[in-house]
This record gives sequence, structure tokens and C-alpha cells, in this order.
Amino acid sequence: MAIGLLAVAALAFLGVCALAWSGSLGLKAMILLAVAAGTYFVGRQKLPTAKRKGPDGVAKIGFTLAGCMALLRHPIEVEGQGKLPVYDAILAYIDQVDSSTFITFALVAMAVKFVGVISSAFGWHLLLVGQGVRYPFWQKVMTSFLIGRFIGTFLPSTIGLDGYTLYEAGKYSNQWARVITAKTLEKFVGITGLFLGMLVTLPFGYSVIVDVTTKAGAPERAPLLAGLIAAIAGSICLTVVVGLVWPTFIQLIMGVVERVGGLVLVGPLHKIQGKVLGVLGQFKASVGSYRGKVGLLMAVLAAKFVTHFTTAVVYYFTALAIGVSTAEFWPITFGSTIQILATLFSPTIAGEGAREAFQSILLSNQLGGVAQAVLSGALGFLAAEAATLWGGAFMWVRKPGWRPNFAEVDGKQVDYAWINDAEDTGFDADKIAAARAAHAADRR
Repeated sequence: MAIGLLAVAALAFLGVCALAWSGSLGLKAMILLAVAAGTYFVGRQKLPTAKRKGPDGVAKIGFTLAGCMALLRHPIEVEGQGKLPVYDAILAYIDQVDSSTFITFALVAMAVKFVGVISSAFGWHLLLVGQGVRYPFWQKVMTSFLIGRFIGTFLPSTIGLDGYTLYEAGKYSNQWARVITAKTLEKFVGITGLFLGMLVTLPFGYSVIVDVTTKAGAPERAPLLAGLIAAIAGSICLTVVVGLVWPTFIQLIMGVVERVGGLVLVGPLHKIQGKVLGVLGQFKASVGSYRGKVGLLMAVLAAKFVTHFTTAVVYYFTALAIGVSTAEFWPITFGSTIQILATLFSPTIAGEGAREAFQSILLSNQLGGVAQAVLSGALGFLAAEAATLWGGAFMWVRKPGWRPNFAEVDGKQVDYAWINDAEDTGFDADKIAAARAAHAADRR
């Protein structure tokens, strides 16, 4: 049954790919995509858990390739040349870009991104310090971040960055429960930093919402959409900030969710209630481990805000790099925060295809056309990777005998004897995921 459903999903997806190649996406493609997604997820659920990893990897690669193909083969109107596929429009446009302008602003974009990476690493450093685990920032924490980003380029989701930084923090301190708690809280604070950036830039980037609603034929809905974005981003930021300052607040929310569940909730609603309680429970447990350290938590939130804000700003400089002289800072930065959020949840490798697609939907007017929006989005990714990809060099010097200059737990140096006595097989994403799952189970 599972194999049959997956086969149907594959055939439907091939139909989507054929339509994407022909540049004729429409209702037929949407129906085929819905069939492919539905049959895949049902078939996947019927497989043993241990056998889902392979199909998931194939699906992610397929969706990434199909998304890029659909985007680049999509025909757009080019002045004086009629309709051309996006990749042809990019090739026609790129010849007009001044090389010195390109190099100058591409380097600025890389520098801005690197500032964000440093800020994110510093937030992780503070969370470890809050758990009584301290390492040299530049020699250990920063380099592990660069290694994690390097590994993450070739792995799905955030397994590379999150998994590797967690692995090193636990390996050299032997305090796995503490570092997993720190990593759990980092995820909550990190996404809040992104929503905070969206909320701050919304008033200055309102024109992006007007552009999107106008293209949809409903410009009068711009205030409603802006209000919805503000409500969602604001409520998430408020919940997390109040939860960081006053952890009991999360207990109150959990009580409300449980009382709502006292009503008759069945099926999907009951599952949603369980997931909400699980997320809130994880947040409350991790925040509870930082009781009395509000200043440190606010500093972490500020660091994560800088991280996501600078990532959004990168796209402004990539727009300047490709010669969009009319680029406006705030609209592009605001639109890019939405694109970043969408990319985080896209089922593609490193957000490829989805990043460029959302950039074209949100910012084609701001950037002067679809080709420029796609090119700016792709260049933003390349600038970010170029700023950190050399983290691979640090990975090669992490020989089995490498140790940080110091590793303190509660102010005392770790003697590393446990590492010498244990079999060190290196970074294993599956083992890290299992350790995190076991820790979450122990919290319940």
C-alpha cells in the first residue's frame, strides 16, 4: 500500500515537472501537486519510521529541483523582447551590470551577513554561559558556528548548524542536558528575533504589502493584511518576551489550552492541542532553567534580532550589486523578513527555489522586475554562503586530539578525561537528534 501511494505521488510529481519545464503552470499543475503531496504523506505514514529517511531525502531533492525549474522556466514579459523564460531574462539583464558596482556591494553584503553570524554565535555563547558552560568565544564558539554553517549547506533543515554546535558544546563539557536545554531555548528566541524584525520594519515597508495586494487585484485589503502580519508577529513576540521575563505566564497559557481541550476536541483539533501544549511545555522548561537571568535572555533576544535583521539587509545590498539604483532600504528589508520566514518552512534544500520565488512575489516591483528579484535572492544566498563557507577549513583542523583552550562548567575547568576514555566517532546528526528526543522525553 505504501509503495503504491508513493508511486502515485512520483507519477503526479513528474507531471508537475513536465508542466514546469514547459512554463505552463496553472490549475492542472496545482491539482497534480496536491495529489502528489497528499499521496506522498499518506504513503510515508504507512512506512516504518526507520525507512522514512530515504524517501524524505528524495522528496526534498525533487522538490528543490522542480521549484528551481518552475521558477527559471516561468515566462515573463521583457520590454522589447516579448515573453522570455526567467533564466533568459536574467542572462539578458546580467550583461548590463557594472562589474565594479557588483563586486563592491557583493562584498558589503558578505560583510553584513558575517556581522549577523557573529551576533548569532554570541547569542548561543550567552545561552551556554547561562547554563554554567563557558568556552573561548572566538576559538571555540565562533569556529563551531562556521563549521555548522558549512555542514548545513549540504544537509536539510538546520541539522548542520544546530546539530554541530550542540554536538561540540556537549562533547567538550559532558553536560548534554544543559546544552540541549540551551539549544531548545535558542530556537524559540531565534524565531522571535525574526518576527521582531518583521514587526519593526513593517511600518517602513508597507509599500510592499500594497504592491502584493495590488497584484492580487485587491489593493483595498492592504491595511487588513498589514494588520494581520502585525497581529501574528506581535503576539508571538509578546508571548515569548513575557515568557522570558515571567515563565509562569506560559503556565497560564497552557492552562487555557487544556481547558479548551476540556471541550470535546476530536481528530485534528485534539492533535493540534497536544502539539501546542508540547511546544509550550518545552519553552517553559527551557526558560525555567534561566530563572533570574532576565538580562542575559534579553541580550540573547537582541543578538538574534540583529542576526535576522542583517540577513534581511543583505538583500538590499545585493539589489545594489546588480544595479538596481532605485532600491529602497526599508521595503526590501521588510519584504526579505517575510521571504526568510517562508524559506525556513519550505521543503527545499537550503531554501533554494523558494527564496527566489518569494522574493519575486514580494519585491519584483521594488527591484524593477522578476529577473532582478530572482537574481537578488540567489545572490543573497551566495553572499551568505561565501561569508561563512570557509568554515570548512576549521572542520579539517578538528582532529580527535583537538581541544578548546578552556571549557568551564560552573567555573571549573573540565579535565577532558571522559573524552579520552570514550570512543569519539565524530559528528553524527542522527545521534544528536536521538539525544534531543530523549531529553525532550525526560522533560515530560
